[in-house]
Amino acid sequence: MLNRLLQPATHKRGAYVDSQGRISRTFVDSYAGVTVDAETTLSVPAIWRAVTMISDDVGSLPLCAYRGNMKIRPTPRILERPNPLETPMETYSAMAASLLLHGNYIALLGPRGTNGYPDYIIPVDPNRARIFVRDGVKYCEIEQRIYTVGEEVFHIKGFSLPGEHVGIGIIAAQRQGIGAAIAVMEYAARYFDGGAMPSYAIKSDNPDLTQEEADLLKQKWMEHYGARSRIPAVLNASTSIQELTANANDAQLVEARNQSILDSANIVGVPGAAVGAPNQTRTYTNTELQAIEYIKTSLRPLTTRIEQAMTDLIPRGQYARFTFESMLRADTLTRYQAHKIALDAGFLTVDEVRHIENLPTLDNYDNYEENPTDSIDAEDDLDPTVDPLEGIDQ
Repeated sequence: MLNRLLQPATHKRGAYVDSQGRISRTFVDSYAGVTVDAETTLSVPAIWRAVTMISDDVGSLPLCAYRGNMKIRPTPRILERPNPLETPMETYSAMAASLLLHGNYIALLGPRGTNGYPDYIIPVDPNRARIFVRDGVKYCEIEQRIYTVGEEVFHIKGFSLPGEHVGIGIIAAQRQGIGAAIAVMEYAARYFDGGAMPSYAIKSDNPDLTQEEADLLKQKWMEHYGARSRIPAVLNASTSIQELTANANDAQLVEARNQSILDSANIVGVPGAAVGAPNQTRTYTNTELQAIEYIKTSLRPLTTRIEQAMTDLIPRGQYARFTFESMLRADTLTRYQAHKIALDAGFLTVDEVRHIENLPTLDNYDNYEENPTDSIDAEDDLDPTVDPLEGIDQ
């Protein structure tokens, strides 16, 4: 059974939440006449860029355990490598992508370790799951088997409305906007392939021309002058050829594609400039301000959901938190100017500045060790009654 769960679904379906809180397995169509599912959604370049950018950025962030302001070392195994079959980057990136696209992340919980908490999780395709509540208990049905959420199944719920037990992803909530973006992309592909409109019109002055004769004329024209043929055309006096010309601006293709890019950025939740939307600029912001805006508007909602859910998988009294320092790191000149201000004001020492820059202290350059007050031992923290500062030199 586990092997079947690890295999991706063979059907092309979008994760649509029905009125009973089930993740639907039916095709999700749009008014644009296209099918909207995970595959077609990611085929839109702007959506692909936005989703992979957010999910991979989340996957690249270290997730650590804390108690109070103290980082726990070593990092609990469930946070350091949630799925033994994947790297942490792969697991957390897929987790964020599933929340964006489907609004839910579902995984089977592994066996309990010595601390009473699961050692690992095994992800499940959200299309294979059905979440429901019975007698105040949340259950998950996977492959016709019922599991208890929290005890046997790990579930992260994305954005939802009050009273709903499952999250709503962009495929379900924005299928009309995504469908329009897919339709524009398909039209553009056919336009440049010549399929959006014919290149020539064959005009006949014969008022008695029948449909059969018109079809035969078209067929003969294509046989002799279609494709790359450069043979001169010979026509009778009652037949003429008119070239049909159009450009992308006349067809409003450029405007439609530009609007599609901006719509895609809004659907996923990234700045328009990040996916190449026109008339979107960051000229008057520096790198650090851009990173802060991106974290607050695009990453933080997702990472907070993941943090709070992963906190339930580690001992009580600890909490999981992503570290954003690497994304907020300013350029070298700005950092050094800030360090100089701190040194001149006297609220930072040279060694503290070197620690910020990941450099060893000057008095222990050869045998540099991290300050023991920066972390506490995870084994001592299994009991929430233990003082986190006990045994640490003050």
